[in-house]
Amino acid sequence: MDWRMTARGIMNARRTLRDVSLAALCCAIAGPAAAQAAPELEEVLVTARKREESLREIPAAGTALGAEQIQAMGGIANTQALLSNVPAVNFANTSNPVTSEVSIRGSGTSRATAADAAVGLYRNGVYIGGGYVGGRTFSKPDFFDVGRIEVLRGVQGALNGRNAVGGAVNVVSARPSQRQEGFALVEAANNKRFEGQLVVNQPINENWAIRLGANLMKQSEGFYYNPIRDEYFDRQESEVYRAQVRYENGPFSANLLLEHGRDQLPGLMYQLMIPAGTNATYPRGVFQDKYRVEWNHPSSAKQQVNYAELVLEYDLGFAALTSTTSLRERRSQNAYDRDATSAEFLARTAAAGLVAPGAVQGSPDLGGSQNDYARILFQDVHIVGEKVGGLSWLAGFEYYDLNDKYQNTLAGPPTAANGRSFGTVGVSRLDFVSWAAYGSIGYDFTETFNVTAEGRYTRDDKDLISTRLDFGTGRSTGTGFNIDTGRETDDFSYNVTASYKVDGWLAYGKVGAAYRAGGFNLALGDPRQPTPIPPTFNDEKATSYEVGLKGAIVPRVFLSLAAYRTDVDDLLVQTDNGCRVGLPQCPVQATAFVFNAGKAELWGFEAELNAVAELLGGTARVTLGGSRQGGEIKSGPDKGKKGPQRPDWTATFSLNYLRPITDEWDGFFNLKGNGRWGGVQEIAQTPELYDYQLLDVRAGVRKGGLELSVYSNNVGDESYIVFDAPTTRRWNIPRTYGAQIRYAW
Repeated sequence: MDWRMTARGIMNARRTLRDVSLAALCCAIAGPAAAQAAPELEEVLVTARKREESLREIPAAGTALGAEQIQAMGGIANTQALLSNVPAVNFANTSNPVTSEVSIRGSGTSRATAADAAVGLYRNGVYIGGGYVGGRTFSKPDFFDVGRIEVLRGVQGALNGRNAVGGAVNVVSARPSQRQEGFALVEAANNKRFEGQLVVNQPINENWAIRLGANLMKQSEGFYYNPIRDEYFDRQESEVYRAQVRYENGPFSANLLLEHGRDQLPGLMYQLMIPAGTNATYPRGVFQDKYRVEWNHPSSAKQQVNYAELVLEYDLGFAALTSTTSLRERRSQNAYDRDATSAEFLARTAAAGLVAPGAVQGSPDLGGSQNDYARILFQDVHIVGEKVGGLSWLAGFEYYDLNDKYQNTLAGPPTAANGRSFGTVGVSRLDFVSWAAYGSIGYDFTETFNVTAEGRYTRDDKDLISTRLDFGTGRSTGTGFNIDTGRETDDFSYNVTASYKVDGWLAYGKVGAAYRAGGFNLALGDPRQPTPIPPTFNDEKATSYEVGLKGAIVPRVFLSLAAYRTDVDDLLVQTDNGCRVGLPQCPVQATAFVFNAGKAELWGFEAELNAVAELLGGTARVTLGGSRQGGEIKSGPDKGKKGPQRPDWTATFSLNYLRPITDEWDGFFNLKGNGRWGGVQEIAQTPELYDYQLLDVRAGVRKGGLELSVYSNNVGDESYIVFDAPTTRRWNIPRTYGAQIRYAW
C-alpha cells in the first residue's frame, strides 16, 4: 500500500478526532455538572448456553452488544460494521455483500465455492447459514430493530451445531413487550442516501402485544461510477417490513414473527489492472481508474428474504420448555462483467498505443450472473432444567432442512474457439437434511468450582444434482459438470469446561470440538487444468483447548483474557485450478474450488476491556479489544503455510461519552475504531492481507426521546485493497457521512 496514502489517512483521522474531541470537551466544560448516581457497566444477558445469563458469568470468550450500545453507534448497518467491534475477527470482503464471509480465530473461508462458512450464523437462535450465494453472511433485515447481538469465539459445536468452528454470531430481534413504545428515525447521507425507520410496540391487553416495523432506504449514487451504463456499482435500495405478535398467559408464551426484505446491494466492483511486462497483448500494461470503471455489462447484487418464526415457551416449574420453528426463503442474484471492459475502453486503449502490434484484444461482451434460491426449514425443541443442589442440565433436538437451487450463467459472443456457442448455464440442486440431539450437564462441586459437559450428535445427509447446458442447443456441455451424488456423515461434538470463581474473578479451562460440513465441488474444471479438482471434500474437524480469565480489575473496569490452541483435521481451503485467460496450457477462466489441505494448528491470545467512569460531569464508556493470531498447516503439500484470511493482529476501540449540556439537553459522541495487521489473502501466501486502521465518529444532542446526530464512517478516508488478483483489484468504500434524527417514546 502507498505509505503516503496511509499517512494522509492517519493524519486526517487524527485531525478529525482532535476536532471532535475538542468540541466534546467544550460541551462538557460549558455544561452544568449535574449530580447523578455513579455509572455502572452495562450488563448484557445472553443465551449462549440456551438460558439467560450475564456474559460476564459465562466461562467463554465473547462479545455482547445491548440495545443501548447499538443505539449509541447509530445502529448496525451490516455484518462488517458489527464485527468491527469484536477481537480476532476478519471480514473477507469481496466488495459484494452476498459473497463476503466472516472468519473468527483463523477459521477457513471458501468464497465462490459450494462449501459452508466456518462461523455459525444465527438469528434468534435459528441457524440461517447455507446456500451457494448469500449464505455466508447476514442480510439487511437481520440488523433491523435489534435487541442484542452475541458473538462467541472458539468452537461452539456442542450447543450451536455445524460450522461453528471459529465461533458463532447470534442476532436477536427486539420482541413485543407490555410497554407502549417505539421509535421513528430519518437519515440523510452523502451519495444521495436517505433512510427511514418506524417501529411501534403496542400492548393490546394483559395477554397480547404487537410490534410492527418498517425500514426503507435508497442510495442513488456512489463512489464507483460506470460511464458506459451511467450507473453506480455501489448504489443501494432496500425495504424491510416486520410484524410480531406475542401472547402471554401464566407459564405459557408464544411469539410469531413475519418478515419481508428486499435489497438492491452493491455489485462486484473491481479495477482492471495489467502490470507492464505481464501480458503479451498489453506489454506496457493497462490500468482502469478504480472509481471510474468502463463496463458494458451490469454489476449488481439483489437479495430478497422472507422469514417466518414461531417461538413457544412453557415454564414447567422444574424446567423451561422452548420450541422454535422457522422458515427462511432467500433469493440472491449477482450479475457482473466477466471481461471488465467495453468496446469504448478497448478502442481508447488501442488508440493510446498500448496494444502490441498484431495482437487482438479480448471480447468486451462477456457477461455473467449467479442466481440462488435457498429455502431453510429449522426446528429446535429444548428443555432447560432449574438448578437443584448445584446440578444444572438441558436437553434438545434440532432439525435443519436446506433446499438450494443454484444457476450460474456465462454468456458471450459465439466464436470458433467456443464452438459458436452464445454461452452456458450451470444448474444445480442441493438437498441437505440434518438432525441433531444435544444436551449439557453441569455441577457445582463447591460454591466456587463448576464442571460442565456439553455434547451433540449430528447426522447429515447431502444430495447434489448438477449439470451445465449450452444456451443454443440445451445439451450438456463441458467436462465434469454432470454430477449426481450424495454423502451421509455423522459427528459428535463436545465441550468440557471447568471454571473457578474467586474474589470476583472467573477462571476457566475448556476443551471442545466442532466440525464444518463437507460437500461437493459443483464444477470439476477443464481437462487441461494444471490442478485437478476433487469432486468431494470431507468434513473439517477441530479440537480446541482454551483458558480464560475475566473479572473486575477495579470497580467499573472489567477485563476478559483468553488463550487458545486449535488442532484441525482436513482443513478446508479455497484455491483454483490454475487456468488463466492467455495461458497456453489452459486458456480459460479459472475455476474456484475447495479442498482438504490436511492438518493445521491455530493459536491465539485475546483481550477485551470494558470500563465506565465519570468524566468532566458526564459518563464515558470505553471498550478496548485486541488479538494476536498464528499457526500453520502441518501436513500435505501446503505444509508450513499460513491459513488464508487470518490477520496476525486485530484491534478494536469504542468510546461513548454522554454529558448534560443544559437542564434539558444532553450532548454525546461515539468513536469506534478497528484495525488489522499481517496475514495472507490466499493459500498461495500471496498477496498479503492489506493492513488498515479505520475510525468512525458520531456526535449529537438529545432531549428526552429526541436525538439529533451527525456521523462519519471511515472518517480518515482510509483506502486499501480488500481483494487482490493477478489482473483485478477491489477497493474499500471511502469516507461516508450523514445526519440522523431519531425520536423514541
